[in-house]
Amino acid sequence: MTKKDFLENLKKELKNNNITDNEEIDEILSQYEEHFYYKIEEGCTEEEICKKLSLPADIAKEYVKPAGEVNKYEKATKIFGISMLSIPIGFIYALILSSVVVLAGFSVVSLFTGFCLITTINIVSLIPAMPYLPALVLGIACFGLAILTATGTIYLALYVKQWGKVYIRWCKNIILNNQYPSISKHPKLSKKFASKLKFISIIGLVLFISSFALGYIIMCIMTNSFEPWHVWNWFM
Repeated sequence: MTKKDFLENLKKELKNNNITDNEEIDEILSQYEEHFYYKIEEGCTEEEICKKLSLPADIAKEYVKPAGEVNKYEKATKIFGISMLSIPIGFIYALILSSVVVLAGFSVVSLFTGFCLITTINIVSLIPAMPYLPALVLGIACFGLAILTATGTIYLALYVKQWGKVYIRWCKNIILNNQYPSISKHPKLSKKFASKLKFISIIGLVLFISSFALGYIIMCIMTNSFEPWHVWNWFM
């Protein structure tokens, strides 16, 4: 069975079980389609995924809500418990989210510093005095650091978003007693996009390390010292 066959059969079985709300059907199908995507990215074939999943008819029965069997007290208790749990988790999530903002800000600062070093623009004397050659090389190193931290920001932002989706799915499973398919903790990235990000981050890393090392060597040669910042009185 292919993914297309599985989803078509699941849609048919959902309707056979009197689930007629199109939004609910679309949500269920999208959840399983997402499950297929992650498993395929992990190297599984569509046939292997279908074998590990329950039959569409059995899955559809799990979404049927029999009248008179809903325990409102149990549901309210679960909602209350998850609400209490979500307070510390929300705080931790906010801290992780703020780290995305900090990393993005560091990338912008690195880019701005590199621009100032290369163009010799020194706003309110933020850039320490040095000859232009080491300033040029260190400016290139700052550009490399900006590229590296920018790709890191993208990766972290995607992971933070995905972790939020995983937690929301877990809460829904607890409250509604539905066996939704698992969501990977890793973000949904196409192999092409992931390869591009990896390639760009490697460029940034190589550019930063090589330029920073070269800049330091140049400064040491020009000052005849392993501590050129003392010779140029950077901290005076």
